[in-house]
Amino acid sequence: MRKMIVAIVAIVASMMVEASAQSGYVIRDVGAVEVELGVGLATAANRMPEYGKARPGVDANVEVRYNFAAQPVDLGLYASVCSIYRGDRVGDVARSYKFVSKNLMLTSDYNFFQGGKVSPYIGFGVGVAWSDIAANNQYGGTNFVVMPRAGVELSHHVRLTVSYKIFDRANNHLTLSLGYAFGGGRR
Repeated sequence: MRKMIVAIVAIVASMMVEASAQSGYVIRDVGAVEVELGVGLATAANRMPEYGKARPGVDANVEVRYNFAAQPVDLGLYASVCSIYRGDRVGDVARSYKFVSKNLMLTSDYNFFQGGKVSPYIGFGVGVAWSDIAANNQYGGTNFVVMPRAGVELSHHVRLTVSYKIFDRANNHLTLSLGYAFGGGRR
């Protein structure tokens, strides 16, 4: 998994260098501020035999972004609530665990072909995550969270994003979300 992430980051970094070399200094045709509302699927990103097999859950998020006019970069504030499920059967006893995380992060994206009908992007977020497990015994905690992500914006507003939230072995999760950005489209 780590080798795959490193390979993806290397490929995307080389694409960024090529795209920035081709684009030069251009004023982008995007609005300054946009607000994105998104919802998607989440799943546990690592194996944990002590909690059983993972089942998909739900991720809901909101993000406010500032788009820089002279650079294909944006900065944002991202908030999300995510729940994933794990469970299995041991003999006649069924176990079920619900992992819930609330995240607040500062984000940044690099946008390829910003202002175009199809605009891929890569980015990351850093911040804080509050998590808990709903099971026989309650567990909760606050952690530092890192979130690499990649996606594509279609028709200036629809965003499809894949992200990986890394903060606590039991709660790390991979999400696929569909969002709609209000504002930010063509000026």
